[in-house]
Amino acid sequence: MNESISTSSAPKPVGSYPHARRVGNLLFLSGVGPRVAGSGDKDLVVPGLEISPEGKVLKFDFEKQVHAVFANVKSILEASGSSWEELVDITVFLVNMSRDFETFNRVYADYFAHLGENRPCRTTVEINCLPTPIAIELKCTATVQ
Repeated sequence: MNESISTSSAPKPVGSYPHARRVGNLLFLSGVGPRVAGSGDKDLVVPGLEISPEGKVLKFDFEKQVHAVFANVKSILEASGSSWEELVDITVFLVNMSRDFETFNRVYADYFAHLGENRPCRTTVEINCLPTPIAIELKCTATVQ
């Protein structure tokens, strides 16, 4: 089996790619950010982020973005026939490691505590910027039963 998967329960991709691609029993998610699905033509609403008309950040809440990105990943997994428990590898992209890593690590631990030692592998890297005004993006691989 080799199929592309898209869902209206997650924000629209900002480029020409699907939310996920299933190959055999593996599911590869495209980069997933914290934007709110259905929040406009390009799903530009980001929880905890308020920007002035001039593009200046007025309000910023990284923890809200972490919860939102996890909700988006979960939506894509479920639309693809997988689940949170089937995640095997996660790459985390942060735009500010020194400011956000501790918060991310704390929230991440809460979301995966129920898995005990069966948590997914994880890599966290700092990047210069993302294509929309977000502070985090996840790249995930999961299994599909």
